[in-house]
Amino acid sequence: MESDPVAGTVAASAGQSRAVVVAALLCGYAQGAEGTAHRCEAKDDVYGQTLARSRAQVYREAAELVRTMALADAAAEMMRRATQASVRTPPLIDFDAAGVRYLTGRAWQFCAWQIDPALPEVAPSWGR
Repeated sequence: MESDPVAGTVAASAGQSRAVVVAALLCGYAQGAEGTAHRCEAKDDVYGQTLARSRAQVYREAAELVRTMALADAAAEMMRRATQASVRTPPLIDFDAAGVRYLTGRAWQFCAWQIDPALPEVAPSWGR
């Protein structure tokens, strides 16, 4: 698997479809997020563990979408889910739950951008 320097997306290696490569990339992200969750658990960081497990779940679901849909359709579904989960402004009450939703929206958007980086931002950063 290699990066396509022109489009900023993942390019398929010889003999592999782009969907297979993107699904493998997303599964790798899920494994990394699970590793982060385990490290957080070892440190008794429950919120960090929740955030990491939420990302891992999104990455696994995104990989499944890539396996079962055309790439353009999968990206559109990911952006729909990103929009649905997006939290535009951090609330003063129930901040932790909003943080999980925010991170979920950003993760869905990130997954869609792995397919098409030209897609619009639908889950903006709270830092802007």
